[in-house]
Amino acid sequence: MSSFKLEYGVLADAIVTNAIVMSEEENMKGKSNPPYFYTDAAAWDTGAQNTIISQKIVDCLHLTPYQDAGILGIGGLQVVKSYKVKVGLPNGKLVHDLEVYCGDLEDYDILIGMDIITLTDFCITNKDKKTRFSFRTPSEGNIEL
Repeated sequence: MSSFKLEYGVLADAIVTNAIVMSEEENMKGKSNPPYFYTDAAAWDTGAQNTIISQKIVDCLHLTPYQDAGILGIGGLQVVKSYKVKVGLPNGKLVHDLEVYCGDLEDYDILIGMDIITLTDFCITNKDKKTRFSFRTPSEGNIEL
């Protein structure tokens, strides 16, 4: 089991952690790609069904599109490219073979969606006007903050 905890001294308006994105391509020999993209701007979004990455990540890792996909967001239906990647979470867990979508992200590099969140025990509490966030993998039932 691996867990991660984060406490804000106030009520947080977003849960933001670090994360790593890596290409899922098996053969990286001979390519000038960096092996991974590290960010401190990964927002956890329970309203997002899937994980979204920024164009900056796609460009940095020279990702190859997997397929075109339609995503429905606040602005309506949008056709975007999807990519197969690995995502490293703050607890060291690596999620393999994840299909993510490239979208316009202004404030973040990654929106971690329910496709990843449902692999964890995920908990947020706002006791005493302080936001506490924790998750663990694999899911084991009851969680303590």
